[in-house]
This record gives sequence, C-alpha cells and structure tokens, in this order.
Amino acid sequence: MLLGRVERRVWGTRRAAGLVGLTLLEVRPARLRAGRLAYDKARGLEPDEASLGDEVVVAADRLGAGVGEWVLVGTGSRVRDLTFGDGAPLKAVVLAIVDRAETSGGGGGGDGAC
Repeated sequence: MLLGRVERRVWGTRRAAGLVGLTLLEVRPARLRAGRLAYDKARGLEPDEASLGDEVVVAADRLGAGVGEWVLVGTGSRVRDLTFGDGAPLKAVVLAIVDRAETSGGGGGGDGAC
C-alpha cells in the first residue's frame, strides 16, 4: 500500500470495458523516509513538496477523492479482485480518503509504503 496525494483526474473518452464507471486518478506517493510527514485535513496541515515522490501511480477510485486530497492506494491483483472484481484491467485501487496521517521518518517501508 502507499499513501499519496491526488494530483489530477485522468480522462479518456474511450476505455476498456472493465474501467467504465470508474474514476482514474493520478496519485503522487509520499516519501515516508524523506523526513517527518504530517497531514491533517481539519487543521489545514500539509506536507511540503519534498515529502512527495517523483513517480506517479494511476489508481481507480469509487470513493470520490478529489484533487489535493490524500489517499491510501492498494496495489496488486488481489486488491483489485476484492474491490472491483477480476474483470477490471488495473492493479491500483484507492482504498481510503485520508483525513490525518503522521510519521516521524526512518520507519515505514520506503516511498509511500504503509
């Protein structure tokens, strides 16, 4: 799993049948080892740009996450099968819209891993 910020929606006028009705989001994972990461939606506390990775992940979303929100993304065919079924041609799924997250660096499993 990874924690990241929604950068933008991904649009396509033509989609594979398994993607119809899903919103696709570009998510930029957090670098949890880059130092302290603190996010609190209610208090308006946002991590700085250095806390975000250079890579992006495109994830399917049914929860309604918006640009700028932080999300928890699960990856892999098992996650896909449990959330959207095996007919969806994707392996990254938004599992939660995050209201608050905090870490003090040095822990975790790498870039954005929870």
